[in-house]
Amino acid sequence: MNLFQLYADKAKHSELAELFNFASTQQQFGLAANFLEKDLWVTEVLRLLYDEQLLGAKSVAFKGGTALSKCWQVIQRFSEDIDLSVHWAELSDLTEEQEQNAWLQSTKNGSQARKFREQQQQRLLMWTEQLVRRLNQRFAAYQIDGLKAELEPDSGGEKVDIHFPRVTKNAKDYQLDHILLEFGGRNRGKPTKTITTSCYLGDIKEFAAIALPKANVQAYENDFIFWEKLTALHQFSTQASEPNPARLARHWYDVACLLRADFADAFNSSEAMQAVVEMKKYRWPVQGVDYEAILRGQLSIVPQGARLEAIAADHKTAVTGQMFFTSPDSFEHIIQQLSDFQDRFNSR
Repeated sequence: MNLFQLYADKAKHSELAELFNFASTQQQFGLAANFLEKDLWVTEVLRLLYDEQLLGAKSVAFKGGTALSKCWQVIQRFSEDIDLSVHWAELSDLTEEQEQNAWLQSTKNGSQARKFREQQQQRLLMWTEQLVRRLNQRFAAYQIDGLKAELEPDSGGEKVDIHFPRVTKNAKDYQLDHILLEFGGRNRGKPTKTITTSCYLGDIKEFAAIALPKANVQAYENDFIFWEKLTALHQFSTQASEPNPARLARHWYDVACLLRADFADAFNSSEAMQAVVEMKKYRWPVQGVDYEAILRGQLSIVPQGARLEAIAADHKTAVTGQMFFTSPDSFEHIIQQLSDFQDRFNSR
């Protein structure tokens, strides 16, 4: 049986919903049916991107929470977005040395830096538009009404929404009703390692006879994922403007999980730390954020005041929305873990 064939026949959608509901009762973490359905599509999209090479010949790294969940099982939450980074030099069609020289030249003054970023953003937009066309050409073969990829307007090529006809619903639904592909074009697309990922339905013995997707992805290496997560917390905690707290608390939960699992060694990964700090400083500047403070022993990953309260409230919303496979630590405990780590790191 192929579940995607059932999607093509609207008369089979109720049967599909029953399958996902049954799977929810059998899955080891009791994941809700709507999560199992979305994960099926997340895995299929990853398969198309990597195994069917819809991403093309450029180096594109799979990273973020979905990578941590599906590649390493180091976080116990459902991550619904697909975060991808196109290697900046390849996006420019330059050699590493040529692109590095062009970038260094751009850092000499603000106008050159802005021009460099605008040119790279335009390259990303053109590349993403081509990817959307390839995805929709491939989706046409499924003959499923409502299956399509759309570039988000005004995203500069950084966001693509993949819509599919959902057959499951949940009154406490916290997840997006589509798959979000997020791209970075001022980022690294390597170093990576090949990791095979599968969907959660594959863990259920009753589904052994069903053809389910697997994907051989190019996942960002541990040290680089780790420092991207830490620098993101540093940004959210120190940026001048208040960050939108919706769906933000997951990043603090993720880092706490990485620290507990010894996913990477924060004290012996200076190459990755410096590379990510340099990248964020020049290529992703945010008002009020001093990324180089991290190198000086001034890592700041614990927000203060109303900012902390808003993010804590989002954590509670995620728990209520059943985003976690197992009961997560309280947000207060997570913040204490990160505060202890911050103190150790800054006093090293």
